[in-house]
Amino acid sequence: MLAGEYAVLRGGHALAVTLGCGMNIKVEWQNHAAEWEIHSNLWSEPKFVRDDHTPQIDMLCRAVQFAAKRCSMHGGKVTVSSDIEIKHGVGSSSALRLGVCAAFFTIKNGPDHSRPGGLPLEAVNAAWQLQSEGQGVASGYDIATQYAGGLVEFSYEYHDNKWKPHWFKHDLNNLSHIAHVFVGGIGAPTAQTTQTTSAWLEGANRHEKLLENSESLVDAFNMAIQWPEPRHIKKLIQACSATRQLFVGSPHFPTEVAEQIQSIPGCDKSWSWKTTGAGGEDAILLIGKASEISAAAQKLWDIGWHRINVPFSASGAQIVSSDSAERSGTGPRKSEPTIETETGRE
Repeated sequence: MLAGEYAVLRGGHALAVTLGCGMNIKVEWQNHAAEWEIHSNLWSEPKFVRDDHTPQIDMLCRAVQFAAKRCSMHGGKVTVSSDIEIKHGVGSSSALRLGVCAAFFTIKNGPDHSRPGGLPLEAVNAAWQLQSEGQGVASGYDIATQYAGGLVEFSYEYHDNKWKPHWFKHDLNNLSHIAHVFVGGIGAPTAQTTQTTSAWLEGANRHEKLLENSESLVDAFNMAIQWPEPRHIKKLIQACSATRQLFVGSPHFPTEVAEQIQSIPGCDKSWSWKTTGAGGEDAILLIGKASEISAAAQKLWDIGWHRINVPFSASGAQIVSSDSAERSGTGPRKSEPTIETETGRE
């Protein structure tokens, strides 16, 4: 997430981008099986889930249970492999939920070739429902970005018990020259961080200032990406500084990291920085040209952070393989379908 944290929950815009890495989720439906065998590269042994009412604490197990019940598929095998570090806070939860839902709904209805990546729209909405359930509140900016791929400006409405996202894509050119992603902190659990930070924003009625600062930051990013002239980059640095400083004193603001970074000459003048997503010690963005952020990058390295080693990407989630084509109209399937999805992170 480049801009829009918390403001997007109050009617503002978010600006987010996908990175060129992610996870692969393979679902193999076995028509007569009574439970799901779930494998992950994070586990040494598989876990087993039924599509009943048994509470599932694990995020992946809950996603499988949810999607299986929605699609009336009672058993099979799910395999997840990922190069996303969960603690980095760059979209692992939404990538997981979107990938699982996309695979299940594709087995149920087939890929939707009129949609990005072939993902059924029903799967995107289901992933948002899962995200909202898990976090307590969710705009869905991350799911929409992973669905669309690239640099996405996002807002949403929610009424009549329906999620109504609005998004459009920007040109990615020049973003990598002014936005630099660093990871390596202790992480910040999204649900807890979001709830306590939202309460903190409510406590002093900071929302009006947040919306003003956040919209200015979204506009400044768009201008600097399209026209990376010194005056536009300067406005971006100023907008980034104003947005970040509003969160100083919030429950999860990374005070110790901030003290280290802000001791570097040029902070909020020739370069700036901000937390991303829910905040805390999730990913950090350094804003400015590479020549200007080098000292701050070195300081982050010295305290255990590193620049993420993949580029921004225009690619979103996609169905990468499917044998669901062997369905016979709306009747029973002739075979037991296998679906693989790939989801990125935002």
